[in-house]
Amino acid sequence: MSSRRLLTTIVLGAAAFGLAGCGPSDSTGGSSAGTAAAAAPQASAPATGPGAGTPAGTSKTAPGGAASDAPGAGAEPGTDCTPTKPAPNHRIVQPVRQPTQDTMYAKGTKFVCDPNDGHYEPTGGETAWHFAPHVKAELATGAGTYKTVAVGELWAHIGDCLNGGAAVKAPLTCSSFPVYDIGQDSTAKITEIREIWHS
Repeated sequence: MSSRRLLTTIVLGAAAFGLAGCGPSDSTGGSSAGTAAAAAPQASAPATGPGAGTPAGTSKTAPGGAASDAPGAGAEPGTDCTPTKPAPNHRIVQPVRQPTQDTMYAKGTKFVCDPNDGHYEPTGGETAWHFAPHVKAELATGAGTYKTVAVGELWAHIGDCLNGGAAVKAPLTCSSFPVYDIGQDSTAKITEIREIWHS
């Protein structure tokens, strides 16, 4: 951990401790500890870009706000808890079952800040997503590194991770937040899919 990040963490921790006695400060009924935690990533980031000025005690949601509008294109969270700008026709989804044939069942997501700069959480009901005949598939081998695989291997990996990850072989891993960046063609079929790594 860098000394700057450590100092920021200490200062924000002290501020959170001081605010803990104040009680909830928002109308959502969240605790003051939750308020301090939500404010922590914002304090170290400049007030620019998506989500700037988000009130304390609320979660930052990806630009567009709706699950189907979450950013994509390798949208690994940034160091200031801001998702990267999405590529056109991309979104982040969380599979709920192993894909079969040409279909993947997944939920939409929203971006939420956390102590590790943010992650995507599932929202809403599951949707059937269909694959195009030719798909570029990539699995994460660590932070920012990927392995191109056949789409059938990606489908098996999703199933393995949904079943606890015991069958996954190195260098592949199961992300702690199992989400995938999908790119779609004009008919909404998946043409690209990339696992988003999160420790």
